[in-house]
Amino acid sequence: MHSFLSFIVSFLLTPIIWIVALFVMGFFTKSVNKRKIFTGAALVLFLLLSNNWLLIKYARYWQQTNAVENKNTVYSSAILLGGFASPNEKEEGYFNASADRFIQATRQYKLGKISHILIAGGNGKKDVANFNEGAWAKKELIIMGVPDSVIIFEDQSASTYDNAIMAKKLVDSFKLAPPYLLITSAHHMRRASLLFKQAGIQTDPLPCSYIAGNEKYLLKDILPRIDVLSTWGIYLKETAAYFIYIIKGK
Repeated sequence: MHSFLSFIVSFLLTPIIWIVALFVMGFFTKSVNKRKIFTGAALVLFLLLSNNWLLIKYARYWQQTNAVENKNTVYSSAILLGGFASPNEKEEGYFNASADRFIQATRQYKLGKISHILIAGGNGKKDVANFNEGAWAKKELIIMGVPDSVIIFEDQSASTYDNAIMAKKLVDSFKLAPPYLLITSAHHMRRASLLFKQAGIQTDPLPCSYIAGNEKYLLKDILPRIDVLSTWGIYLKETAAYFIYIIKGK
């Protein structure tokens, strides 16, 4: 049920769906004035939401900055959010587009910035029985030279909300002192930080896996780009979920 609702929300917050719907409404309406309104609105939405300048501007507003960049703090643990690995058709793990989360966690350990790595990510894909991201990521960290003794993972969570609840139990159980270094994708950091705060976990953000907002403004970005429409969908979903959790937390 949760997966179905997530799918519906993602679908409804996809700009290209809005644009196509407006064009279809304009095509089938018998009123000339309404047709002009619908098609005009679709065109305006397309021009606005396919403009990379606007996406970069919003992404820079939305995404939190790296709070640890100039700090000399050594954290008792990094909390590495899952989502950077996926199962293939044989249900074997591989690194996906969010792999920078794994890279940054490994890097912080190698730099001596963290003492432990807590992998907050179980499966999240109920139709994949034989893949567990936390266990898989632990094996990969060991391959990279991170000692088994400093790696903690949980294998029950299926969402960021679950990540926060499970991470709270683990940091308390292992008596790891706050604050913790929270590592996740830049577009996801604001919502993740909120959920961890609501769960009673004090974190400093280390955003990574940038999909927008970290690049230069280029003149060519004024031109419409289809890929920008899909990226807007990711940010709209994060924004909507963030405010829903703010309201629920009050």
